[in-house]
Amino acid sequence: MNRRKLKKIEYWEGDSPPPTLSKASQAFSEMVIRRYKEGMLDDILKAPYLSKAEIESMQFKRIRQLVQIAYEKVPIYREKYKAVGFSPQDLNTWEDYYQLPCITKDELIEAWPNGCINTDYETENLFYTRSSGSSGKTLRIAVDQEAILKDTFQGIRQFWLQTGGRYLPEDVVAHIYTVPWWVDSIGGDYQTVFISSLIHPGEIAKILDGILPDIISLYPSNLEAVLPYLTDRTKKSLKLVVVHSEMSAKSQRQKWSYEIGAPVLDEYSSEELTRIALELPCGHYHLCEDTVRVDVLDASLRPISSGVGIVCGTNLLNTAMPFIKYIQGDLVHLEESDKECDIGWRQIGAIEGRENDSFITESGEVVPAGTILDITYRWMFDTGVNIREFEIVQKSPKTILVRMYAPDLSPRQIWLVKHQLDNLLQSVLPGVHVSFIQSPDPLRSETIKKWRPIRREFDA
Repeated sequence: MNRRKLKKIEYWEGDSPPPTLSKASQAFSEMVIRRYKEGMLDDILKAPYLSKAEIESMQFKRIRQLVQIAYEKVPIYREKYKAVGFSPQDLNTWEDYYQLPCITKDELIEAWPNGCINTDYETENLFYTRSSGSSGKTLRIAVDQEAILKDTFQGIRQFWLQTGGRYLPEDVVAHIYTVPWWVDSIGGDYQTVFISSLIHPGEIAKILDGILPDIISLYPSNLEAVLPYLTDRTKKSLKLVVVHSEMSAKSQRQKWSYEIGAPVLDEYSSEELTRIALELPCGHYHLCEDTVRVDVLDASLRPISSGVGIVCGTNLLNTAMPFIKYIQGDLVHLEESDKECDIGWRQIGAIEGRENDSFITESGEVVPAGTILDITYRWMFDTGVNIREFEIVQKSPKTILVRMYAPDLSPRQIWLVKHQLDNLLQSVLPGVHVSFIQSPDPLRSETIKKWRPIRREFDA
């Protein structure tokens, strides 16, 4: 195997030290390698090709386990289920599952941490992430090691499926993102390189030209910004480009694919539910049905079989902080019937949601919406504190208004988060004036459809 030697595996913006992040322990990394050698990846690669009956049976068995755990170990679910007279023994059919109450982001925010984390887990043994940018409401999320382990192997499967089986153990993936993944390889196989999305697109292209990755994963708006700088050498190295976390039209992805000379395919995912659906070479979006159980609901929160509805999902991996019938908030189109395909996973049509604006510098340069989105994540990663709700509005090329609802923070913490966000915004919008409004009340009431917390209020 001709594995290349990478000079660096992390590229951060600027000269200052990178943020202090929780990395996977040596014991966890060794566990990943051991499970890899035991054939866990092989089993995960087979899952999309099971029959629909086998897939649904597996899902229902796992959901019964999760509901039992949630009822016994997670106070918010026990309270919700008791309020409607439900006990885990009542869950015997899919219709019983549909009768369970849904849970929302607001409920989990209010329940953090004691009301929504499985009492069997020690907090120091969990991985932590957060969801915020596409809704403006920040939810801290705890994930257990087994879930991270399976998610890591399912990430390998994602690229294997989206390359049509051409993703190899010696290949390198460049993630242009907020922070690195927990592990950067599996014993040297399936290497990943992290590149901060806060780096200027031209500099990102130079890094890519030095790495010559086989796959790039990034936000659509960041791809749009980096594309003019990509060298022919980089383009020729690529087997696949994956875009995620923002809306992009199929026609736009096809245009990018033509310019690059490699497929550009979409990934529909969230921090709460992980990988939800993948656009595959067959042209369809397939739900990742060993990762998440997805139902599409009407306005009365009942499942529909066709048309447009609200995404409601159960995360099948995470037992530390269960997401059972979680209202994701995006809208998707369901087709009348699945098109014939080798993949047994169900299909969905177009996805609506995750729409933010790019910002504009004083000189007229576009700062991708994905970069501003990652600034909001880094804002809280870097400071180690939590902002309940926020919106970041560019009023003019010279001015940005930040409104935030952070009732739990001390005056010192408020000063810290203002200072850090100002620094992050200045790194991509030099000289911009950032003003802050600290709201005494939540910024908006609970809604199912998402809003744009990152927006520009003037024409480019």
